[in-house]
Amino acid sequence: MLSLDELVIAGDFLLWRRNPLTTIQKLDAFLERKQGRAGYRRAMCARALIRTGTDSPKETELRLLLVRHGLPEPGINVPMFDETGRWIQDPDLSYEQEKIAIQYDGGHHASPAQRRSDIFRDENARDAGWRVVVLTQWHMTPVSGGVEPPAVTRVRAALAERGWTPDPGERPGRRKSARP
Repeated sequence: MLSLDELVIAGDFLLWRRNPLTTIQKLDAFLERKQGRAGYRRAMCARALIRTGTDSPKETELRLLLVRHGLPEPGINVPMFDETGRWIQDPDLSYEQEKIAIQYDGGHHASPAQRRSDIFRDENARDAGWRVVVLTQWHMTPVSGGVEPPAVTRVRAALAERGWTPDPGERPGRRKSARP
């Protein structure tokens, strides 16, 4: 009854970074016992896309959107450090090699205290040489049919700015970077 994306979001939720409800090994063992039952094939398709360490359903939704539009799969909450080894932040999604941090700012980011914190967070990342892309729900939806969502356009532009080029021979979602 759930769509593929809904199953992936549910799976990522089970494996959240803070207080996960299960482990990937237990999830795999559960799925193995369901082989041959209704919904098994879709569950296995979802399992291939499930990742550990997310903080929100929107992180998962954004990750799936980027990959489905041919961008490399970003890291999830990968810690960012400056040149001295000082922790800066764990961006929602990132391309570590290209030094691109992607932040999904939901409604709670509008409060004055959170906004100040976000500005400080992003300034520190930029000072360390990172390109920060801040996205909201508005960026996730195409403005018209046949046009990619602004989130994809903005992330694609940031990747290109940092030297990434898509390889026409690769399947969407496969990583290729200009840097060795």
